[in-house]
Amino acid sequence: MWCEFPNSMEVSVKIDFISSPSEKEISAIYNGLVEFNGPNFPDLDEKNFGLFVRDKTGETVGGLTGQMLFTSLHVKYLWLSESIRGNGIGSELIKRIEQEAVICGISNVYLDTFTFQAPKFYEQLGYIEVGRYTDFPLSGVDKVFYQKHIGGN
Repeated sequence: MWCEFPNSMEVSVKIDFISSPSEKEISAIYNGLVEFNGPNFPDLDEKNFGLFVRDKTGETVGGLTGQMLFTSLHVKYLWLSESIRGNGIGSELIKRIEQEAVICGISNVYLDTFTFQAPKFYEQLGYIEVGRYTDFPLSGVDKVFYQKHIGGN
């Protein structure tokens, strides 16, 4: 659909809805945002990381991935196969990433979970709820956001 915008004499654009955009299309948006944010985030240095739990055969049976950015660490995914849950491995993963974060000068860890997943687990580890999307992604389920100050800056 081509759109004319009444407040501009020179802007005529087409807006497309794409249900499965390509990595190239997503990167165009992300890179544009990084460029726009540049003056506020000089020396941007995003670092991805992962901790992986492997069984005796070397198969990945769990782990944690995320990103470090300035003085913040975001845990993106934490998963353990059912066969190893309840053995303290999840707590060890969080403890290890907090230790790595302190070494890297990180002062805050952020993560999120759904109400049917692990809110109590994170709260027992000292994480504080800082926000919530209710009925997301469906009615009866909330997405809960947590933060923990771990020292540093």
